[in-house]
Amino acid sequence: MSIKFEVPYNGDSKLVDFYKENAERISWVYGRAEDKFPQGRDTSKSRPVSIEDIEKEVPHLRDSGIGFNYLLNGTNQGNREFNLGYRRKFVSFVKDLAARGIRGVTIGNPFLMETVREKVPEIEIFASILLEVDNLARLEQIIRAGADYVCLSKTLLKNFEGLERIAKFARDKTKLVLLANDPCLHHCAYTGYHNMTLSEFTSSGGDYVNYCRMHCNQDFASDARKVISASFIRPEDLGAYEELGFVFFKLCERKQTTDWITNAVRAYFQRSYNGDLSDIMAPWSNIGQRYPDPKALEESDLAEGFDKIRANIRFQPSISNPALDGYLDYWRKIKRNGCSNEDCDACNYCAEIAKKAYLPREGKNQTIVKNLDLAMRAARKT
Repeated sequence: MSIKFEVPYNGDSKLVDFYKENAERISWVYGRAEDKFPQGRDTSKSRPVSIEDIEKEVPHLRDSGIGFNYLLNGTNQGNREFNLGYRRKFVSFVKDLAARGIRGVTIGNPFLMETVREKVPEIEIFASILLEVDNLARLEQIIRAGADYVCLSKTLLKNFEGLERIAKFARDKTKLVLLANDPCLHHCAYTGYHNMTLSEFTSSGGDYVNYCRMHCNQDFASDARKVISASFIRPEDLGAYEELGFVFFKLCERKQTTDWITNAVRAYFQRSYNGDLSDIMAPWSNIGQRYPDPKALEESDLAEGFDKIRANIRFQPSISNPALDGYLDYWRKIKRNGCSNEDCDACNYCAEIAKKAYLPREGKNQTIVKNLDLAMRAARKT
């Protein structure tokens, strides 16, 4: 089977037209409306998407052989899932999605996954990446919970021994998905907390500061090795995973513009990108200098709120994608079980790769690190 992609919907019908033109490469389009159920992304500042917008596009996609995968991927429901009224409301919503022609739903809560499997058997279930399925034991549990597709943890992307074992185990049991262009720190300790706080914020509101993202940005900006070891799959390296049996790849980001999404998706279709890798990495991209160079912040700047200083604490690297050719062979052939239990100081590989591929912006990373230190101290202030 040839590689197929799961691609984002941002509410723009022109993007759907692009997907229809490339239907032979796409199996699913994913997205959601602002339905007040917990989700894994804060989309409150993005283009608003209604359930009617999605319903309008579903027949066009279906006629091209593409299914729509609706995201209900929040992990933290505040224990409301054990309330009968809430649970009925959730299941009723999924039934309504199915009635509108939506074929799949991504769920990040195992209890609700089991419930939907029982009550809405006609819909296909995707286990969210937020469940952090990173080994065979977890995969087996999630398969039993009813997942037709499982988006594996990004911590596995440089663990080829683990991926190979998982692919063999999952054959004929479930379909596996890998998320390609949403780099996180390798084995980040804040991942579970980040997922939980986002789920709570997107359903209940209240105060929210993206403290976990600040931590990531500070680590990336202060240590080039962490940029190289981050969880991403280059377009050129899809074949390394295809050899193991992986044929479904998810691309993001539904909060991005149509031009950004089509540029990133084309790169993966072509399995090549001759430019700055950060252009097609959702959290790192700064195409068209959308975000200005960071200025040094003073404590007084924080009084306006974190949204006002966002550009000054955002990590924006420059990475020569051609210079990374062959870099993955180290994990494919030598360190096949990844680096999760090794002190980074004991190995110089990522540092050497960074010297030729990673181009820090002069003085800018130091400014971001100082700004982030100021912002995080402000967030912790009592």
